Amino acid sequence: MKHILPLFVLLSTLLSFSQNANARLLLGNDMPNTGMFIKSEFNGDSSITSAGVEMMVKQNYSNFGVVFTSAIGAAVIDNKQGEQEEFITWDNGMKLGYFNDFFIYAELGLDLFELAFKNDRGDNTYQIEKSNNDIDGYVGIGAGYHFKPFKIEVFTRARQIDGDYWEAQEHIYSGVQLSFTF
Repeated sequence: MKHILPLFVLLSTLLSFSQNANARLLLGNDMPNTGMFIKSEFNGDSSITSAGVEMMVKQNYSNFGVVFTSAIGAAVIDNKQGEQEEFITWDNGMKLGYFNDFFIYAELGLDLFELAFKNDRGDNTYQIEKSNNDIDGYVGIGAGYHFKPFKIEVFTRARQIDGDYWEAQEHIYSGVQLSFTF
């Protein structure tokens, strides 16, 4: 039962990407973009580096829309105890904004890896009752330029990152993303 939500999210994400591909075949190139990207975000010695896919949903002839993203990454985060935590992320989110050659957006998302696998993030040595491991998430803003077929964007995110027995030292991360759209 605990894996139903992550499975539902994964299947709905895959379905939306396949539906977009089918719609592009039927309706031509006026349909929204899909793409692949790499991104890196950081604050001091903490960093998250990811690769993923994105799909834009918007009406033809409108510059306002939503971009759905899914990315697998590796994180190295400084905690409040002065140690580094290393773990895998599976960020899934959406960006709402104005998308033209120049674009600007607000975004939000969750780390579904932690939700799907109850990731203890290095806390396996403790055998006491779990205390404080909320599902990690983020909100942010970003802007970029789309020089087809590439996009470059910069962003800033407020992230909630923790484990059962630790919390990230920093919560604001800035980064850059490079995408290839098709």
